[in-house]
Amino acid sequence: MVTSITSDDLIPIEQHFRVSAGPGAGKTHWLINHIKNVLYTSYRLHKTRKIACITYTNIAVETILTRLGSSSDRVEVSTIHSFLYKHIVKPYIQFIANEYELNVNRIDGHDEVTISRGRIINWITNHPNARSLSHPYTVNQLIKLEDNINALTRWLSKLSFAFDSTDNLVIFCDRKYAYSNDANRRYLNKRCLDLLETDLISLKNEYWKRGTLHHDDVLFFSYQLLVRYPFILTILRAKFPYFYIDEFQDSNPIQVRILKMIGQAETKVGIIGDKAQSIYGFQGADASQFETFRLDGMIDYQMLDNRRSTNQIIDCLNLIRPGFIQNKVNNANGEIPHIIVGNTKSALNKSKELCSSNIVHSLSYKNITSNAIKKEMDVNVPTSNLLKSLSEKDSNKERQSLVSACIRAIELAMHNRFKEALKEIEKIVSNKDTTRKEALKHLTLLVSRYHEYSNGSLFDFHTFICANIKAVSALRAGGIRDFYMDNTYNQLAVCVNIVEDNSLHRTIHKSKGDEFDNVMLVVDKEEDLSFLFSPNLDNNPDHRVFYVAMSRAKNRLFISTPTLNDANRTKLAAMSFTIYDLP
Repeated sequence: MVTSITSDDLIPIEQHFRVSAGPGAGKTHWLINHIKNVLYTSYRLHKTRKIACITYTNIAVETILTRLGSSSDRVEVSTIHSFLYKHIVKPYIQFIANEYELNVNRIDGHDEVTISRGRIINWITNHPNARSLSHPYTVNQLIKLEDNINALTRWLSKLSFAFDSTDNLVIFCDRKYAYSNDANRRYLNKRCLDLLETDLISLKNEYWKRGTLHHDDVLFFSYQLLVRYPFILTILRAKFPYFYIDEFQDSNPIQVRILKMIGQAETKVGIIGDKAQSIYGFQGADASQFETFRLDGMIDYQMLDNRRSTNQIIDCLNLIRPGFIQNKVNNANGEIPHIIVGNTKSALNKSKELCSSNIVHSLSYKNITSNAIKKEMDVNVPTSNLLKSLSEKDSNKERQSLVSACIRAIELAMHNRFKEALKEIEKIVSNKDTTRKEALKHLTLLVSRYHEYSNGSLFDFHTFICANIKAVSALRAGGIRDFYMDNTYNQLAVCVNIVEDNSLHRTIHKSKGDEFDNVMLVVDKEEDLSFLFSPNLDNNPDHRVFYVAMSRAKNRLFISTPTLNDANRTKLAAMSFTIYDLP
């Protein structure tokens, strides 16, 4: 049985619960009220016991802390990785560190870790099955032929953890990524992959020996510790008698398993989410987990109100999600959503014009698209990640690393992400004794002279950093020189991924949990409009992504598409969209 509630309703605090809340339902408002109710009425909270509140992003963490106000000191608000690192990995990792060759003394938090070509070469060379590898995938062929090393890099960049058929947590790497490049999908053969997969743990050891932890490693080690040392669960339950997870639909199976263990005794668990807003499948999230998660005595609630959007936008949302009709609580009339046909840059200008020059937030599926809109690029926008291409094409790793690190640092700094920018520069500074000071000097110079290289070629940028940052090998005639000459700094800059992006123009994934007065959803091709004509939110993750984007809009919604054929035009007109054709 499911009980309907509003964002102002209170529920009993001594029970496990699941709240299914559609976009704009006011679930953050409800969660804050529920936490405050627990703080005011619970007999199980004392000075040393807190409520755990887990959410998906650091931006969401700050939002919840701000809304809690003076009550925030009695609530542990964090992302799941930060929580597990602080309360499980950091205090207890020494119990299993030797088994995994983890250097405890060098661990300093967790980060996004890129599998480097050098580590891969070392792993292949020393692999226990190295002598069994045969033509066309011998050790030398794997590490020296560009197609093979590219295929290995693509494959191993997807290294993660998963439960096997016997329910053991193992290292996993999806074979579908073992190809050399987008144009030539030549796979490493089955025998080669069979041999290499037997020792994926050694590649992880290459990083663990240096105290380097990926975000997924935090989940892996947390699970191992909880299974082997149940007293840690007892301590967690004693610290946190209430444990709430927002955006639960974005959890991966390891997180879900850990939460289920915590909720087996004493701790009351609450999950809040919406299966139709599950858009992180590429990170291991499984939309079905929100509905299948179960603890004894768990009560189900749903919130069917939409307090965010105008009636016209809610109508559009209900049209593509007929099984979850939202109530128009505010009953606010607005403009009919618009379809704008033509160039993206011009579509944004038209959106602003229709909003009387008010701010319009653009939301794009691809990172490159959102960055191109920021830079007002409407021509020569790359269709693939040129930063990745640079790492594959430039065999001089010192040069490639320097150029890539500088580009990422500059773009991070331009988004006021100075801490992350300095980390990038620190990777390539020469004097390790004065790393931070030297990195700051280089970053300051790069940002202050941005105008000198930002509109030039990658070759010009290489010349600039050789003259002002660090001299590396010159570019001789050939394919790599052509790459530097043919591509611009901006074409590589738009490939930088700003994880915590709160700009006007961002990806849909980075808009999660936010809302805006005016939204322009950008679709790259007309075929993407299928989410309007034949929506399938249950089985099509792309449709869920576009649904999330539309639901961010409060007052006005625009959808930018490069083309629109007559058949689709007729369908959209029948659905009451207003259509604008740009000159």
